[in-house]
Order: sequence, then C-alpha cells, then structure tokens
Amino acid sequence: MQNYQYTGINKFGKRVNGVLPANNEFELEQKLLKTEISLLSYKKQSDSFSILPKEKVTRKDVISLTFQLEQLMRAGVPLLEIIDDLKDSFESNAVKEMLANIYESMEGGSTFSEALSGFEDTFGEVYISLVSVGEKTGQLEDILADLANMLKWEDELVSKAKKVMIYPAIVATVVVAVVILMMLFVVPELLGFITSMGGELGFATIALIATSEFIQNYILELFIVPIILIFILKFWRKKSPEFRIKTDEMSLNIYIIGPVLYKLKLARIANSLAVMYGAGVSFPEALKMASVIAGNKYLEENINAAVRLIEEGKPIFSSFQEANVFPNMAVRMIKVGELSGGMDTALKNVSYFYDREAKEMIEKIEPTIEPLLTVIMGFIVGWVMIAVLGPIYDTIAQVQ
Repeated sequence: MQNYQYTGINKFGKRVNGVLPANNEFELEQKLLKTEISLLSYKKQSDSFSILPKEKVTRKDVISLTFQLEQLMRAGVPLLEIIDDLKDSFESNAVKEMLANIYESMEGGSTFSEALSGFEDTFGEVYISLVSVGEKTGQLEDILADLANMLKWEDELVSKAKKVMIYPAIVATVVVAVVILMMLFVVPELLGFITSMGGELGFATIALIATSEFIQNYILELFIVPIILIFILKFWRKKSPEFRIKTDEMSLNIYIIGPVLYKLKLARIANSLAVMYGAGVSFPEALKMASVIAGNKYLEENINAAVRLIEEGKPIFSSFQEANVFPNMAVRMIKVGELSGGMDTALKNVSYFYDREAKEMIEKIEPTIEPLLTVIMGFIVGWVMIAVLGPIYDTIAQVQ
C-alpha cells in the first residue's frame, strides 16, 4: 500500500492537506469522499531506502491509543486537543503520522469516525462503526472503554492461539531437522561400517538404509514440494470460494488444535456481538460485522445464513441453531437472553464460557506436547541404535 500526499476541499469549502495510505488513486479518492473531502491533487510519497521493514501501527498501539482517548475524554479534555497532544507523545513514527492525518481531517470538519475511515486497515470496520454510533448517541467514552477492553481481550486470544500452534511447530521442526541431519551425515557412516562386516541384516537395519537413501536422494524435493503445495493451496483458496470454505471447515476439525481454535473464534464472535449490540447496533448489522471478525469463511457463511433467517423474521436462537453458528449449549444461553431481554449479557456469558474452555484445553495440551515429542525422538534414536548395534552384536556372536 502506497502513501499519498493529497490536497482537497472539505464540506465547509476549506482547503486541507494530508497523507493517506491507498492501493491506487481511485481508492485514495474513495477514501477521501467517505470523509467528505473532494480531491484536488495528489502525489505519491517517496519512501527512503531502508533495509529495515517499514514501521506499522500495531494492535498494541491501537489498544494503548484507545485507552488514552477514553481516559482523557472522561477527564473533560476535548477530543481534538487529545489527538493533538497524543500525536507527539507516541514513540512510533507510524502512529504519529496517522494521528497527524486524523487531526488534519477533524480540523477540516470531519467527524472522528470519518477521519478514522481513512485507516480502516488499522482500526477495522467494527471499531469505526462503533465510534460512529458513540458520536451519534453521545456515549463515545463508554464505546471507547468497551473497544479498549475488547481489543485487549482479543489480543490475549491471539496470543493464546499462537501459543497452541507455534510451540509444537517449533519443537516438531527441531525433531525433523535432527532426523534429517542424522540420515544425511551420521547414519551413512555407521551403515558403511555395518555393511562391510557382511552377514544378514535385520528389518530395522534395512528400513534405516532405505530411509537414509531416500532422504539423501530426494532431499531437495522434500524441501521444495511442501513449499509448492503451500503456494498452490493459497492460490486455490484465493481463486475458489468453495475450496476456501471447505478448508476453513477442515481447519476447525484438526485433531487437538481444531477444537481450541473453534472455541477461541466462538468466544471472539460472541464478545464482539455483545459489544456492538450493547452499543446500539442492530443485531443483523452486528452479526454481519462479526462474520468478518471470525476470520473463517466457513463460520462467515454460517453467520450470514443466520442473518438472512433473522431478517426473514425467525427468532435469533432458532436462526443460530438452523445455520449452525453456535453449538447447542451456546444456543440455549442465547435463547434465554433473547426471551429475557438480556441478549448482550447472554452473549458475554457465551464468550466467557468458550474463552474459559479454550484456555483450559490449552493448559491441558501444553504439558503433553513436550513429552510426546520427546517419546517420538526417543523412538527414532532407539530405532537407529537397534539398526546399527543389532548387526554388530550378531557378528560378535558368530565370531564367538
């Protein structure tokens, strides 16, 4: 995405300048029109050469910014003054540049949500929509507090999900690397000595020789083929919506990891729905935005199916059940919330329930991963020792 320096006219007829990220000139014009600015001229902002990656606004930056906005607004400081002060207090140049652009847009007459819409990739559709609701209802401080807590909670969920997937991946990679190195360098030396002694070779030794020769002959293919398959998978997912839906559904059924990710996603969807619905967003609209938050095309399709059923007049809980959005336990909790008028509370309870279940599963999985991988490594080492020492022992026995 390229940064553009632009000059435009706002809705009050005042000339405004700023910098906005966009993929092309058309997208730049559309983003400015959302903030009621007519584009006059623009130029691409030149990027100085650097071997370091370009600095970006992180999720933690957004969380910190949201907390500070909420606290200062509750203290009675005007929003424009807060942004003016904050743009000099952050260490990140990316945040400073973003806040400077928001300040210029608001100074030119745009609302806070309109100024944020130019940075939808950073804040997200849900964040901007809720800020717009807060401005219209006069509850912006409360909305920002809910957003800050939601973003912080989601950040913890992302960390938990990464913890489930990254740790086993790293340990498994180490195990595979050790096995490949043994088969390439250690085993051939040992097998050369064993075969020179003659005698009959056992099954373990024959299997070890075959494995070692296979890895030596096809080492490049073993590295290249998985990379090619990943690229094909990504390309196919991008080109075929049906394939993407199917693979996203399969990802939720992966042994051990799938159920954890599924519960984390359910918790995130329910929490986002609770915040949006509590802020005054209509339930179908909140559900549509939550479908994007899911980050899973299979769940997104199910949620959109539930939206259509709700718009047709069906109760929320039966729509969820028919569209397979939530498991039966969650549907029963939502049914109670819908019938009692406490839907936002029911959704928060669903979020808490699945968040707790996912964390409990992670706490059970983590202690078992390391011993399991240690057993696998021990089995491989034991196999190599039996394959190597077996023929040597047989040779010594025959000599005796």
